[in-house]
Amino acid sequence: MLQAFRERVMGWLGWIIIGLVIMTFALFGLGSYLQDKSRVYAAKVNDVEITPRDLQEAYQQQRARLQEMLGDAFDPAQLDEKQIRKQALDTLISRELILQAAQENGMVISDELLAARIHEIPAFQEDGKFSEEKYRNLIRSRGQSVSEFEYEIRRSLLGDQFLGGLTGTTFVTPGELNRAYALQNQKRDFDYLIVAARPFEATIEVSDEQVSDYYEKHSDDFMVPERVKLSYVRLTGEKLGGSLEVDEDELKQFYEERKASLKSKEQRRASHILIAVPSDADEAAVEKAREEAAQVREQLAGGADFAELAKEHSDDPGSAQKGGDLGFFGSGDMVPAFDKTVFGMAEGDISDPVRTQFGFHIIKLTGIRGSKVPPLDEVRDELVREMQQEKVDDLFYDQLEQLTDLSYENAESLDAAAEALGLEIQTSDWIGPDGGPGIGQYPKVRAAAFSEDVLEGGNNSEPIEVGPNDVIVVRVEERQPEHQAPLEEVRDKIVARLKHEMAAEKARARGEELVAKLAEGASLESLNDEDFYAFRKAEGVTRAAPGYNPEVMRKAFTLPRPKEGKPVDASFALSNGDYALVRLTAVKDGDPAELKPEQREQMARGYENMYRSLVIETLLRDLRSRADIEIPQAEDE
Repeated sequence: MLQAFRERVMGWLGWIIIGLVIMTFALFGLGSYLQDKSRVYAAKVNDVEITPRDLQEAYQQQRARLQEMLGDAFDPAQLDEKQIRKQALDTLISRELILQAAQENGMVISDELLAARIHEIPAFQEDGKFSEEKYRNLIRSRGQSVSEFEYEIRRSLLGDQFLGGLTGTTFVTPGELNRAYALQNQKRDFDYLIVAARPFEATIEVSDEQVSDYYEKHSDDFMVPERVKLSYVRLTGEKLGGSLEVDEDELKQFYEERKASLKSKEQRRASHILIAVPSDADEAAVEKAREEAAQVREQLAGGADFAELAKEHSDDPGSAQKGGDLGFFGSGDMVPAFDKTVFGMAEGDISDPVRTQFGFHIIKLTGIRGSKVPPLDEVRDELVREMQQEKVDDLFYDQLEQLTDLSYENAESLDAAAEALGLEIQTSDWIGPDGGPGIGQYPKVRAAAFSEDVLEGGNNSEPIEVGPNDVIVVRVEERQPEHQAPLEEVRDKIVARLKHEMAAEKARARGEELVAKLAEGASLESLNDEDFYAFRKAEGVTRAAPGYNPEVMRKAFTLPRPKEGKPVDASFALSNGDYALVRLTAVKDGDPAELKPEQREQMARGYENMYRSLVIETLLRDLRSRADIEIPQAEDE
């Protein structure tokens, strides 16, 4: 690609361009360009800049969280990259606002607190103690200096301290809980009648004049957005891997290289007798457990049967009835003190009491399953698949480079790329900015198709990744500007709309007639004498009760309480055009006395969490309203 540029630029036109560039630097100075770049930022919050690097890291973290949350359902092609980036930037802005507010309020994080928090991080510990060497090595492996890492931790602690000071003051009073429970568990008795609109449609005739008039008055409803047909080539690893074979010698060499990772871990089998000690036990309780464990150990030393003593004394219900047997496990599967003891014993040994957070353990090592490397035949299929995938990845990468160069160097056509790589040039159906069939399902493809370079410039797109080892290069083949759909294309849609609107009006008119009869003393049930009326009686239902019209339910639970036995009536149009009449007859609040202590506590925690979220939301809204926030990207767009 660079060679092609070099060859083209050496002509007389190229020398003119180079001359103009030199004159520009001479007149305005190279320093101005460098200074402009040094001021690039993703956002500025009260004169504090958030760098593009900060935004990229936050974006990657947001994307990783999304991938972890979705698991196998994660599809990069369906991601709205702009939205993820916007969320990441909003998070960074909120974090900076909180830090600035904390500093304005005189909050600081002492060196002692910073050190204590870092020492508590398990990744920096060995045998349960902080390791300075491990700490520095891990920080360096992340590409950070210790000072940079500690600066980040200090800022994080400062933000937590500020928010904790606010959210820690939230609480829920018993009265609030009582009222909330009474409201949540409130039950209501009501009847309702729905006058359906659809049956009226059969009685309605729509004239050509009405259709034309609607078409003219609602022209915006029938605009067809700009759309394009794309020609494209698609390079996939799946097609490349179809004929790849693995040589036997290569397989053997790969097996030798992979032996270390194929080797299974040593496993050990142990039984234990647990004398449990609660984590909050006082010294007297700990000493009592220690003495009991020592007595059990003495019995074992005297020849007592380990399995029988486990059944009698062990506080581990999962293993006690099996004689204390824990089965085979690998190094690191148990808590550190237990693990260290087991992997330092010889088969048949019985340990002295070992203290962990669960209590005192007496351990017997009953078996050792040594590590081993599986034979080649046992892992042949797995290794062949790995080797084929590696070959596919390498071949795909090489061809992707070619595709990138060829589609760029021949930006006016896909022919060169297709011919060189043996790819078929395909054509899409019509695709709009919001979607389309086939490759139109991919947001990245649509974004590329409607970019200025591709849509206006008529160039090939860059390779667009739509999946693992799956890229597409597109160009606009045919373009149709935004236009109003012809009347004949939308006639049926207009007729359907008009019939629906007229039917809704008829349903309303019929409903209002029934409302008048209700006022005269009729009941809803007595009015239910037509095929397109739907009467329901709801007795003692809560607001979450299933099986009832949701719009009617919402309305029924917003009506005032009936007074002196007099029902409360309401009527309204539903979103689908139907018309509803509701008669509320009784309201009974939930009884807070029914709340058990554990339910009350759980409910209180839920409301406190909600209050904390509201406090943070209100705080951020206030900080944003008073802050000077600049986002250059937003201005450019």
